[in-house]
Amino acid sequence: MRDAADHTSTRSHVDLLVVDKPGVSSGCACSATDPALPRFAGDLEWLRWQGVTVRRIDPRVTGKELGGDADATAAVATHGYESLPIILVDGRVRHVGAYPDRATLTAIVAAAKDGTTGPDEE
Repeated sequence: MRDAADHTSTRSHVDLLVVDKPGVSSGCACSATDPALPRFAGDLEWLRWQGVTVRRIDPRVTGKELGGDADATAAVATHGYESLPIILVDGRVRHVGAYPDRATLTAIVAAAKDGTTGPDEE
């Protein structure tokens, strides 16, 4: 269990979860319709090289249970499937409705490491 000090100190590890639009991360042909996807996939790989743990959930594959991830399920319940993709960092919604660019992803991760509010956070 973390104490309050853990939330104000700089952390070195971040977990990023992407709840994708259905079919996108599975390589479905529908993914070709969004030109941001190849760039976004490259940016996620870049984040992995920076030490960020990246996971993607495809509702088409996992169903409405979203792989049993409680944070993802709560985020989708709040924002709805029409708001996908949803980006969560360490269980907190940080971006909704579009695939962010690398600069935005970097700011989101930096804010999570610093324990501050990032761009697009609620």
